Amino acid sequence: MKSTDYLIQEHKIILRALDVLDAMSVLIESTRAIDQADLDRLLDFLRWFADSHHQAKEEAILFPALKAISASESRPIEHMIFEHGQERAMVEDIETDLRLSQLSDFVVSARRLSSTLRNHIYKEDHILFERVDALLSPEQDDAVRDRLNRFDTNLDNQMLQHRLKELHELEWKYLRR
Repeated sequence: MKSTDYLIQEHKIILRALDVLDAMSVLIESTRAIDQADLDRLLDFLRWFADSHHQAKEEAILFPALKAISASESRPIEHMIFEHGQERAMVEDIETDLRLSQLSDFVVSARRLSSTLRNHIYKEDHILFERVDALLSPEQDDAVRDRLNRFDTNLDNQMLQHRLKELHELEWKYLRR
């Protein structure tokens, strides 16, 4: 498995969380009600998994490896890091809207995050990661993948399993899958 395949698998998990967020937004828009605890769990998942877990690996491991072998990749990487910052700010906006009970603003903010993050994932999967695959030698890719695996090992695997179980429960409740 290539290092990029590993990250693409994580992108699929993030997209599942966005599917739940989209379903919650539709429910809020139609009923003006939602289970606050479920929203908190989903936002917690996005902060922890998408940002502190996944994006941290990209920023600390993959991006520096790519920059080290090709200076011409600095600008696209800086753009991806900029988008990571935008996504963090959007999660904060969603939380603010939620805490202030501004449900219509919450729906707008949630949809903006979902759209932006889906677009970001597409760019990484279909543009940046193709560049990574073309530029990294098999040995360099193995080294990156090993560092990604060690990053996971250093995390509380029990916490990861707990978060994925919560996501599955939210998927069942809001998506029936």
